[in-house]
Amino acid sequence: MDKPLGEIKRFPRSGGADAFFDQLCRTHEAQLLAYLTQMLGRVDLAREAIQDTYEKLHRMYRPEQVLFPRAILFKVATQYALMQLRRRRVESAVISGPAGMEQVPDLRGEPERRVMAEQIEQRVAQVIGELPSALRTVFVLAHVQGESRKEIARRLGISERRVDKRMTRALKQCRVRLSMQGIDLVEVD
Repeated sequence: MDKPLGEIKRFPRSGGADAFFDQLCRTHEAQLLAYLTQMLGRVDLAREAIQDTYEKLHRMYRPEQVLFPRAILFKVATQYALMQLRRRRVESAVISGPAGMEQVPDLRGEPERRVMAEQIEQRVAQVIGELPSALRTVFVLAHVQGESRKEIARRLGISERRVDKRMTRALKQCRVRLSMQGIDLVEVD
């Protein structure tokens, strides 16, 4: 008789979906947190992805559908982490352009540069003020007040995914409108 390759961890299915997913998540929480922290580079982002994962598991799956619980947990978590990485890359590109913030010049010197910086600042404020209310609110909460997407979602009573969508739309609209006014934040020096 062959030896088993490994024991399959069984989770309670009789207590319903809550008991099943709670046990699954508690059992693998430390491993999942370490994995996502390494992937995302920050513990707070990893915890956010874990929370999104738990919510999706509860919402999308029934215990009897899950043949490989640990695999589905890590698969869903990886999908959320990749989504966060893509969102951060898009936001960074929209805000700072492809050159990145390393090339943003120091405008404290010459008076002409200070005047130009003030004019650009006024135009940026005007463009932000012209955003639709829902987009402007999310933009200001995130980039002016420094709130996290979770805080914004809770404060506005919307999902974090909707916060992401509104932020992406706001950033794109700002970049397009500034570009139409002849301002390319990458080219400003």
